Amino acid sequence: MYKKSILILFILLSLLLISSCSKQQINNSLTFDKSYYVSRVVDGDTIKIYDNGEEISVRLIGIDTPETHSGDKPLGELGDKAYWFTRNKIYTENAKKSYVYLDFDNEKYGNYDRLLAYVYYKGKDGKMHFLNKEIMENGYARPLFYSDTSKHKDDFIEAYKKAFQDRKGIFKYFDDSSRIIEDINLTDEDIGKIRNVKFKVANVISSGSFYKIYSDSDRFYISIRRDEYNAFFNNLNLFDLKGKEIMIYGEIWKENGKYEILARAEFEIKILE
Repeated sequence: MYKKSILILFILLSLLLISSCSKQQINNSLTFDKSYYVSRVVDGDTIKIYDNGEEISVRLIGIDTPETHSGDKPLGELGDKAYWFTRNKIYTENAKKSYVYLDFDNEKYGNYDRLLAYVYYKGKDGKMHFLNKEIMENGYARPLFYSDTSKHKDDFIEAYKKAFQDRKGIFKYFDDSSRIIEDINLTDEDIGKIRNVKFKVANVISSGSFYKIYSDSDRFYISIRRDEYNAFFNNLNLFDLKGKEIMIYGEIWKENGKYEILARAEFEIKILE
């Protein structure tokens, strides 16, 4: 019985060692020794690279830029600017013009079989620049966090707050009174545009991985993913908003006949009464 226990323990230790070595090999492959040729910039948060003769789509982790093509999400007001920001960084500032370096988190592949990566490029100063963070801190992306892609979460929180403080990118309209609109006056012309929407809160619910804040007109609501809520909401209790008039800043979407803003941070919400 003792020998059998020793044998089982030996097998388990061997399996752990193999697993550790396998992970170490993966981690060792994620160095900046290898650069990847960029064949195309698709939009602000997606590029295509060549690896061993194969073209691969790469999605930048942790950020979400406005869309340049309508689909599941509407065409974004700053979509083209986000695209050109990313393209200019890769093709203009990169000393090697169109090569990038990749780092990864726990999950290497996401939806649509896209490679999920932290993207770096070598600038004219000869230093490595973290593209994901640069896009965020210039206001051309908003945070999109997942529990399994969290290595640079603190960097992105800092970058998003900086974009807000400096009023860059999406936040350059934050103090623009012409962007304020009542929820009852929203039309399809506002879809994809950046607006400050005023409304009275009828209800706040927790549903799956989201919080939802509904207007009393039943024409508009705010969605907040739990991952962003946990990262950016420190003082505001969402359920205390019921019955209050508030204003939310963001990009207008439409889902199931109702207008929506996907909020990311506490500072995007103002309590008016």
